[in-house]
Amino acid sequence: PPNLLIPVKLNKDKMLLNVICVLCFTGLSSEQILSPYTDVEVASERDRITLSCNYSSGVTLQWYRQYPNSAPQLLVMEHMTAKTPGFLLNHDKKAKRVDLEISSAQVTDSALYYCAIEPTVTGNPETPYNNLTAHVKLLCIF
Repeated sequence: PPNLLIPVKLNKDKMLLNVICVLCFTGLSSEQILSPYTDVEVASERDRITLSCNYSSGVTLQWYRQYPNSAPQLLVMEHMTAKTPGFLLNHDKKAKRVDLEISSAQVTDSALYYCAIEPTVTGNPETPYNNLTAHVKLLCIF
């Protein structure tokens, strides 16, 4: 899709797999490995917003935005060369937290935001995915 940002280091097939993981694995495991700080965040226009997720393991951390009736759009991921203006990923490895910072919220930023991880495959390679995504809904008002 034209609005999907594809990092230089990933090919199109790998990015498609990440998007599918975002759609398919939300909430499938009773083991929480990724969880948002809050389910809903409300903000006013021009507010600086920070959306946060905790995780227990993972290699590459990512944030997606999804508008109603649309596919998720990659906003930021670690080591991504192409940046989405107004969005910043902050990773606190010690606290095992990944934040999405929106520098100046707009009404058009109202959407569902997913934090996602690309896991390491350890243990049983038949079941490498647990709960790979968590989401938070952002509502911007004016």
